[in-house]
Amino acid sequence: MNTSYDTIYQTFLNNCMVSDIDLPQTNEGKYEVIKNALLHFNNRMRTKYLADDILETLDGHLDEDKLLILAHYIRLIFLKNQKTYFESLWQPFTSDVGIRNFSSQIKSLENSIETQKNTIESFIVNAAEDFL
Repeated sequence: MNTSYDTIYQTFLNNCMVSDIDLPQTNEGKYEVIKNALLHFNNRMRTKYLADDILETLDGHLDEDKLLILAHYIRLIFLKNQKTYFESLWQPFTSDVGIRNFSSQIKSLENSIETQKNTIESFIVNAAEDFL
């Protein structure tokens, strides 16, 4: 049994609130988000899941633990991209908008990224403990 893109993306939406305006609006955009997160997931988990855009599935079944981890990788990448975008957009104008506000926004994004990393690691530890 394979895991569908719809299952992965819905798990992401259910667990990681994001503004609709910031989400991909096309299926192709959603596919890219899933495949990018899958690269990070495969690297961290030492797995080799493959994505199939034609069938809109992964080549294997993700249990609940792995599904949550992958969904949170989507969120982590989203946050990192948000931070990069914010920095590149607003850094040239820090003197106009006030350095304190810019710095506090960056710090908030950094905290969110760190929290997301910790969440992923705790899911990985919990999944590993299931095998003990």
